[in-house]
Amino acid sequence: MIKSELIRILDAVADLSQKDVKKEVLETEIVSQSKLSGIEVRNHLNELEWLHLVKESALPRPSHEEFRLWNITEKGLQELIRQNSK
Repeated sequence: MIKSELIRILDAVADLSQKDVKKEVLETEIVSQSKLSGIEVRNHLNELEWLHLVKESALPRPSHEEFRLWNITEKGLQELIRQNSK
């Protein structure tokens, strides 16, 4: 069972990417949509990445952390469908 906070972030990534695994989403957009702090979102994204539900698409230079890009994975889309069917 995935925590509701993680589903909230996964749903935000899916919404912002229009459920396209090839479309990258700025982390700042995820923070804005989720209405959580940047630290909370980063922690949730890292946990989702560990579960293979999202992936960081590019590692920014340390001075450009605000430009981190994320993609939803096929597994992430399947998990959202499973959650929504409950």
